[in-house]
Amino acid sequence: MNNEVFSSCAYTLYLLRHGETEWNRDGRIQGSMNSSLTDLGRSQAAQQAKILSRTLPNSDNLTYLCSPLPRAQETAEIALNGVEFITDLRLRELSCGRWEGLSSAEREANDPVLASTCTTDWDLYQKAPGGEGIPRLEERLRDFINDISGTTVIVAHKVVLTVLRGLLTATPRSQWHRIEASQGTVIKVTDGTESILR
Repeated sequence: MNNEVFSSCAYTLYLLRHGETEWNRDGRIQGSMNSSLTDLGRSQAAQQAKILSRTLPNSDNLTYLCSPLPRAQETAEIALNGVEFITDLRLRELSCGRWEGLSSAEREANDPVLASTCTTDWDLYQKAPGGEGIPRLEERLRDFINDISGTTVIVAHKVVLTVLRGLLTATPRSQWHRIEASQGTVIKVTDGTESILR
């Protein structure tokens, strides 16, 4: 893993987290698995469409990228108002191994000792048995950032966007767990500074 936290990008990025899913609502870890958007999730994607319509520069040179997972694809179809987007495998959510699909109670039943050491969501992502882990996610996202070649709209996931924002804003890794990843908003990142658009 690169010891340098900052990963520079010369272009403005617009970051969208997918809308609420059934598993978000039920407190289950999704990771590389998927569940469908709820009615609220589709409403959040529609809100993102409104934000983008009043925010995006009027340019034909924008790039639209999306995770391959269905919850992100459905969000992109709504939020981007039918604009064609490109799927990038590097934007898939962090794999959480055998904890994917499980509720808190199920994790505690299956892995009581390990689960007891997880006091935050960030702990879950780092300690999930058989999971990808944050360092490997960071490596693939650094590779992704290096390939950005213009103003880009990105539709992805909570942990992916958290790590991207940490890298782009030079936030210390020890503080990444404090980065909020709300649904229904758009995060604009320019020259290492971000703003949340509502």
